Amino acid sequence: MRRAFRALPKDLRNAIRREQRSQVGPIWREEMAASLARTSVPARALRPQQRVFRTGTRVKAGLPMYLVAGASTRTMRGGGLPVDLDAPYEFGSNRRSNYTRYNRRSKNGTPHTVTRRAGLQLPPRQSNGYVVYPALARALPRVIGTWVHAVNQRIERAIDGS
Repeated sequence: MRRAFRALPKDLRNAIRREQRSQVGPIWREEMAASLARTSVPARALRPQQRVFRTGTRVKAGLPMYLVAGASTRTMRGGGLPVDLDAPYEFGSNRRSNYTRYNRRSKNGTPHTVTRRAGLQLPPRQSNGYVVYPALARALPRVIGTWVHAVNQRIERAIDGS
């Protein structure tokens, strides 16, 4: 498929990519929004998860086409970057009940041990994902159908000369 696509004239390839981005983008954003609305994560992880995946949902057109989610590099409130937090919020953590202990020095200058449960705000580990993977499973048949239809239609128009 890639070789056949590259054999097309450049203006036809560019037109197909433009159409692809304009048609597939709304499908991908719609499925991501629906997936965020019906996710099954605990309430304490829901809001941060929505903030992480709300930004950076787009389509990078080409062959192959990339469906991107949570790829923003703009700092969120609290200092985290969506691009760094997307994997933990998509797949969860198996360290939810583990404690992290470290030593620090207080304002008075006395050392003491601090115990934190840093993984508690993340959802439980789930290998098939919470947001992006389910959205991708629902969007992929629609995306492939749209893409094949657009390519065939554009090639037919080019052959007819219109």
